[in-house]
Amino acid sequence: MDSGLIIEITFKALWMSLVLCGPVLLALLIVGLVIGILQAATSVNESSVAFIPKLLVLGVILLLVGPSSLSVFVDYLKDVILDIPTSLR
Repeated sequence: MDSGLIIEITFKALWMSLVLCGPVLLALLIVGLVIGILQAATSVNESSVAFIPKLLVLGVILLLVGPSSLSVFVDYLKDVILDIPTSLR
């Protein structure tokens, strides 16, 4: 294995982690920001007020984006597994 191949595999893995985690993290970031602004405006500092909406949004986003993320990940994994014999030469 040469260093170029290792860098390419690492780049693909980092890109895949961004593609898989991006929608979930972005949605949770937006919800957290909105809840934080509302808590600051109303002086309500209860931790469950922020936790419950984030949990609900996480479930909804995983239901909406989960199947397509799974198919993208399976395609990536197939490519990695099929590249193993060629990379060992």
